[in-house]
Order: sequence, then structure tokens, then C-alpha cells
Amino acid sequence: MRPGDWQIGASIQQQLLPRVSAEIGYTRRWLTNFTWDDNILQATNQFDTFSVTAANDSRLPEEARGRTLNGLYNVQQSVASQVNNITKLSADAGGDYSQVYNGLLLNLSARTRNGLTFQGGFATGTTTTDYCGVRAAAPEYTVLGAQNPTNPWCNTSTGWVTRYTGLGSYTVPKIDVLISGTFRSDKGSPLAANMVYTAAQTTLGRAFANAAPNVTVNLVEPGTLYGDRVNEIDMRFAKILRFGRTRTNVGFDVYNIMNGNPILTYNQAFNPTINTVNPSANWLAPQSTLQPRFVKFSAQIDF
Repeated sequence: MRPGDWQIGASIQQQLLPRVSAEIGYTRRWLTNFTWDDNILQATNQFDTFSVTAANDSRLPEEARGRTLNGLYNVQQSVASQVNNITKLSADAGGDYSQVYNGLLLNLSARTRNGLTFQGGFATGTTTTDYCGVRAAAPEYTVLGAQNPTNPWCNTSTGWVTRYTGLGSYTVPKIDVLISGTFRSDKGSPLAANMVYTAAQTTLGRAFANAAPNVTVNLVEPGTLYGDRVNEIDMRFAKILRFGRTRTNVGFDVYNIMNGNPILTYNQAFNPTINTVNPSANWLAPQSTLQPRFVKFSAQIDF
């Protein structure tokens, strides 16, 4: 880990019963000493602040409807095209940039005498990110699209993100057939409502720098809205066949055995006008779903 990146953790593994054990763990990780690129040709007072008003749309979360989002920035035209970036520590901006994660995990493992094996548990954690100090000191600072002059969200939390997993296997006596399966349950995709605004729809009072026709603002605070939870169960049936000196492992796999269809990715561009001609253009229209149930046969021959 680099200087300023710290992690502490503790785990306890305990045998509960014969062939049964449990593991409980806690992790805290905090990242500091982030760097940022300061455009020294653009001073903070050369950025004008403005606000926008979110649509009063019933599709949005209640707390986001009609909300006024303040603290958006647009550089003045006189310095809009001037660039001379110098990399600095976030602390040099007069405000820190930090990210803190707290997580818990629980795993259970069992290997019974009759050939049944099971392992399962969950991991849950929350990540809090705060770069408000850096953003106020350097509105031009942009990182991976998350921090930019028109992103009002600088102190966010993911909320508790929990994943459940499990696996098991059992060899049927006498016929020597292996039956195994896996299960996973993941929190859905984080969602945004990215709405396009023209200068006339903001409080800026002038055109955007470099004659930009519009800006895009996320109306929903990150970490407050998620998509469908993704649950999937996969199964495998396998048998070893012996013919003379050859050994054949025949397998039959079934993926997504429940044929679930949770949405994986969404259209996150928000438009108050519902598009009845092209529904896929509407906010949160599905763009991809979990692959439907399918099967696979396989055979491996050793000789």
C-alpha cells in the first residue's frame, strides 16, 4: 500500500462442531494522500457557480423530485481554454480527499462424513468518499468522470452493499454421481438520473464556456438508488466412467437454473418526457439482463 493508505482487519475462525467451522471478520480501510491536477491557469474565482432544479417526476426517488442542486461550476470564457496542470497532494488544496471502507464477513464451512460439503456466507460493507474540500478549491479537477464541475455530489456513501454466496457438493453412493451447485446474490447496479440542461434552464445567467450547448447533471445522490438484485443458481452433475485403461469424466451443467432475468445494466439518461415510440430510450430501460438458463455437456477422456 502507498503512504497514506491504511487497513486494519481482524478475523476469528472457530470450529463449532466436528467438521464444521465458522469465520467472522471485520475490515476497515481508509485511503488518504490522493493526488490531483491543479490547472494553475484557472483560479477558483474564475469559476461561476450555478444551480439547477430537478424534474418533479414521480419516477424519481421522492427526495430527488423538484430538488434544487447547488454548487455546480462553469469556468469563465476568458480562461476556458487555458491549461497548465501541476500534480499536487489533495491536502495542498486546503481540503482533504478521503475514502473509508468498513466491512464484515461471515463464512460457514461443513464437511460431513457422508460426503456432503457445504460452504456459504455473506460479506457486507460500506464505502464513504469525501472530496468536497478539493472540489471547492479546484472546481476544474476531474477524475474518471466522478468528480467534475457539474457533479454536485462530493460526500457520498454506497450504503451497505451485501453479497451472499454458497456452494455445495454431494457424491451419491453406489452410483458415484457428483451433484454440486453454487449460489450468489449481488446488490444491483448503482443508478443515476443524468439529465441534460441548457444554460437557459440554469441560474448561471450566461452561456456555457466554449459555447457548450448543454451540461449533464445527475439528479440522484450516488449510493441511494440501486437496480435489481442479481440472484443466480448454477448446478453440475458429473459421473466418472471407466472403460479399460480410459477414464471419462462426463458432465452436465445447468446455468441460471431458476431462469431469473434481473436487469444488469440500465439506461441512466433521464428525460422528463416519456418516449412511447422508443421505450428503450426511457430512463432505467433495461439494456442487458442476466443470461437465461442454458445447459452445457462436457466430457474429458484420460488415457
